[in-house]
Amino acid sequence: MSLDPNIVIAGLGLVVVSYLLALTWKLVKLRRLRTATAPRPQAKTTPMMMAAHQSAAVPVSGAKTIAIVHDFGLPYGQQSDERTYLSVREAFEVLAQIRSVGKDTPIEIILHTPGGSAFACELIANALKDRPNTTAYVPYCAMSAGTIIALATEKVVMGRYACLGPIDTQYDIFPADSFRRLLKEKPIQNMDDITVLLAYQAEKDLKNARQRACELLNKNHSGKDDACQLTDFLVSGDMPHSEQINRDRAIEFGVNVAKEDCPDAVYRLVESRLSLLHSADGRGGFGPDLKTKPN
Repeated sequence: MSLDPNIVIAGLGLVVVSYLLALTWKLVKLRRLRTATAPRPQAKTTPMMMAAHQSAAVPVSGAKTIAIVHDFGLPYGQQSDERTYLSVREAFEVLAQIRSVGKDTPIEIILHTPGGSAFACELIANALKDRPNTTAYVPYCAMSAGTIIALATEKVVMGRYACLGPIDTQYDIFPADSFRRLLKEKPIQNMDDITVLLAYQAEKDLKNARQRACELLNKNHSGKDDACQLTDFLVSGDMPHSEQINRDRAIEFGVNVAKEDCPDAVYRLVESRLSLLHSADGRGGFGPDLKTKPN
């Protein structure tokens, strides 16, 4: 009995492809491990920068002020770290600050972040959603996990050009909903095991994300019959994850957005914090004072 050469070649091709996929996945995990364990550059601060940061950190209106500020613009080729995304460690630090004040103490949380760990943002949102007198200030942008935290407060104060964003679950650069749709539209026998497993996990995560987002939504938002309508839309994956939701659209969706702009003190705090973050990679400054290296 002889084997069809085409079948043999196809079988060898599948083996090679599977091996390459497994090797690529191992290399990705190794790179992430090296990134996590690599020493991070320490910020070089000057007395003037520290004085500016301390003066900017004064509470906006006598309340407990908590800042979650991340640097969006690391130099090309530099790995992201806890300066760029919300981490679980930072979430525990925020929880400690919330716990340090009484239940009746107003909390004003300042957000400038592209997002981060879903577990981390849920910890913070869960601690905020049932507290009275909570306000989120978004001078520039609070995307993804930052939006979840903002929606856990009673009121959101957005800058004139500020934006929120969708809160759908992401697997690396792909939304979870894309894996779910792929499983429905493409024969399962034509997909590799990793993709199929991710699609199964995506279905679970989407169901859980809808439920959790609705639970973490502060009752002051939406105001329609279906309290989960706002979070269902933001979690659905119908918008690109990078979609910017400005003040007008946020109000239209049901977010309780204040009429006023963010106070100058909020802008100063964010800008001073970014100056400190920028100093770690040698740029220093922020906005017009940003130092750029010559080409």
